[in-house]
Amino acid sequence: MYGLVYVAGWLTAVFLRFRRFDYFVPSFSYALYIATFAALGAIMGGRVGYVLFYEPAYYAQHMTEIPLLYLGGMSFFGGALGLVLVLCAVHPRGFWSNLDHLCLLACLILPLGRLANFLNGELWGTVTDLPWGVIFEGAGSLPRHPVQLYEAVLEGPLLLTAVLTVRRIMGTGNGAKPGMVSLLFGFFYALFRFAAEFFREPDRVTGYVWLIFTPGHVLSLLLMLVVSALFMMRFVFPSRRRVR
Repeated sequence: MYGLVYVAGWLTAVFLRFRRFDYFVPSFSYALYIATFAALGAIMGGRVGYVLFYEPAYYAQHMTEIPLLYLGGMSFFGGALGLVLVLCAVHPRGFWSNLDHLCLLACLILPLGRLANFLNGELWGTVTDLPWGVIFEGAGSLPRHPVQLYEAVLEGPLLLTAVLTVRRIMGTGNGAKPGMVSLLFGFFYALFRFAAEFFREPDRVTGYVWLIFTPGHVLSLLLMLVVSALFMMRFVFPSRRRVR
């Protein structure tokens, strides 16, 4: 099922265009070029991120299993980093424009991945007594938060709405500058993911890193700090220098 989600993401990146949020060079061949390398970067980064962030000790002793994607184990944060590095390498001049476009497309694709998590009965939530709790096979007999559905909403329509709303509030100046959408996407994704982690069963290997906080909390916080710093450097400090 994940393979279908990846293919859907690649096809969407190749064929779907947002008006005013196009690739740096609006042509089919360029879109194919960027989408292909972006997909490779996201997949490789997602796998390497999982290995480093979640099970480094295990894979240090089983390095031959790292390329075996069918065994499972992908990290959004690693995938995002891999995609960013690839976009920067294949066409630095169009980096921010391309990243803006792909971030908007991600708001359509990420919910599909979360729905796949739900249908596969994985990455379930913590135990709940709420009426919409779901009993997942392999997770015991108690109902749990369908956190995959929570994240499908948070990482799809709510994320897209938040990004476009804040961009509109910023106006036609900074709001139209390449990079605005990407950095807002990163910030709100991290914020929503941080909130969802409280309802998500911690990874079986890592567990909680401190009190009620999981590795997802830590990575989300790091992402918020990084994109906030980049936002300040790209959109706040330059305007202050012009005012002076």
